[in-house]
Amino acid sequence: MINPAELVENLVAMLRAIPDLVAEMEGDPERIYAYHDHYPKRSSLAQAIHNMPAPAVMAVWQGTAPGTLGNVDVWKHQVTLYLRSREANESDPPAAYYRLFRLITKGIPVSAGVPMLNATVHPSCYPMDLPQIQRQTDAEGLDYFEVVISFTEIGDS
Repeated sequence: MINPAELVENLVAMLRAIPDLVAEMEGDPERIYAYHDHYPKRSSLAQAIHNMPAPAVMAVWQGTAPGTLGNVDVWKHQVTLYLRSREANESDPPAAYYRLFRLITKGIPVSAGVPMLNATVHPSCYPMDLPQIQRQTDAEGLDYFEVVISFTEIGDS
């Protein structure tokens, strides 16, 4: 089984290599970052989500579960991207989260040359399964979106 932290770091690096996604982060690639649990200082994902700047993309490993691929037992790693769009003006079209999701799935990292859906994020994993995006609400009632991504390991290394 791979170290999921490597998968998350590779994903962050690839997302930072999508010029249009970085542009959506006001040109700051550091707004695309990983959250790694470190007890006790970083042990509340809810607090990390609440403290996200706008705009930002935060990548978090959610867990690993057994799965199957054909007749083979494999590991499936779930990573969630938490999204906060930039502050919009009233005259802006309502496209911020749609655009972020499209860039996460169809954006082309300069380091890979293929859309994220087809990119090898970790050499021991297949490209991401089709992700899901859904609305969530934080403790203060502020909405954000999360993109749930699954990566299937090629083998048990």
